[in-house]
Amino acid sequence: MIDKEKEQLDLKRDKKIEIQVEKWDVFARITPTVFLIISIILISTGYISFDTAFYLGLGLFAVTAVTWWFWTIYTIRHLIRTLNRASTNILEVKDEFVSIKEDLEAYKNENE
Repeated sequence: MIDKEKEQLDLKRDKKIEIQVEKWDVFARITPTVFLIISIILISTGYISFDTAFYLGLGLFAVTAVTWWFWTIYTIRHLIRTLNRASTNILEVKDEFVSIKEDLEAYKNENE
């Protein structure tokens, strides 16, 4: 029963990561475009200077890059754990097939 609960938690975590990837995708598409449009409007109206827009963009880029980096490391760690668990389970299934094959061969030999 504990394995089932662990699988449920892993499925929830996988779904959560999938949703996070979708959010990062939307963020990566929309944010730079919106920032450029707003910056162009503010610079052309004289509300801010080009230098201010540049440094603001640089700061936002740095914060985004650091946040994305930590999220990526977390996601890779989860992926590695999932792949290790899957490979362990595949090896267990292989061992079970070998055992079944040996039992079938023994059964055939007994009935001959």
